[in-house]
Amino acid sequence: MEGKEKKMPDLFPKETTRRGFLRGTAVAAGSAVAMVTVGGLAAKTAHAQAASPAPKKELMKYLFAERENCTGCRGCEYACSVYHTGIVRPSVSRIHVMKYKDSIDVPIICWHCNDAPCVAACPTTPKSIIADPNHNGIILNEKTCLGRKCLKCQEACPAQFVWANPDTGQPLMCDMCGGDPACVKACKDQSGDPQGPCLVANKLGFGVNLAFRGVTPDQAGKDLLDLTFYPNVDGKRPTPAKTKKTRRS
Repeated sequence: MEGKEKKMPDLFPKETTRRGFLRGTAVAAGSAVAMVTVGGLAAKTAHAQAASPAPKKELMKYLFAERENCTGCRGCEYACSVYHTGIVRPSVSRIHVMKYKDSIDVPIICWHCNDAPCVAACPTTPKSIIADPNHNGIILNEKTCLGRKCLKCQEACPAQFVWANPDTGQPLMCDMCGGDPACVKACKDQSGDPQGPCLVANKLGFGVNLAFRGVTPDQAGKDLLDLTFYPNVDGKRPTPAKTKKTRRS
């Protein structure tokens, strides 16, 4: 079938001119450079993301206690002693749970007083205890502290919080675990639902001033004990009726 033969279209030029070759080479080289550049930027971006520091955790400066939620589990004491000594030993804990009238559990924590009477009472120069400005914890200098020979800080504490280390005699001060209190985390883990944790921490708050210093551990226990009784119709705490004693004939 001569004359009717279909010719395939020329997909490629039969001849490659010097100008066309150079142009094609330049385009290919530019594409390669672009790919390398983009790849390099992507690698640098991924590396920068991987190397970027984790978001800075905010330091907690204040402890608060919802005493009504305390169940007396003493997880706070265990967590505190483990954090500071590596073992479970409640006697060296910086937080304590008091049993009032053998029935009510009262957590005793540092109040972070505005005027820090414990620091003011320290007689050494320089002070053996200071309030850290970053996380508000009380830091003890074990080298200069006079221990059981002094304990002026214990006498000055309005919260009756300061205990002495049974081994060294030095005060056990709440250092806020560097701004991440172990007692708060333990309390949250142990708390039930819907009852929330007893201990909470916050970066914002206020230190206890003179208006609140009447709430000693005993007073707090008394208040909690009163809450465990339902009032009668007169709004007063019910008391058991007295029975008359009769003499036997």
